[in-house]
Amino acid sequence: METATMPKTKAQSKTRIELYLPEPIYEEIQRIASSDGWSPAELYRLLMVDGLALYAEKSNKRLVNEQLRAKLHKDEPSSQSEE
Repeated sequence: METATMPKTKAQSKTRIELYLPEPIYEEIQRIASSDGWSPAELYRLLMVDGLALYAEKSNKRLVNEQLRAKLHKDEPSSQSEE
């Protein structure tokens, strides 16, 4: 496998990573990139950014819900002290 060198641009610098995907997913990404006019590398970056945003959103919601539940439990009077 030959390693390609990224051309010098004013774009933000990037870090090379290796990613192993099941063959059907790899082939689907290649087909989508080709039909939508993306280079495979651009589509991989787009998928990573979108996936990261979705993960972060879910993680933030989970954290907020945990904090709300903890606050509710802290604010509730103990049922044993009422008896």
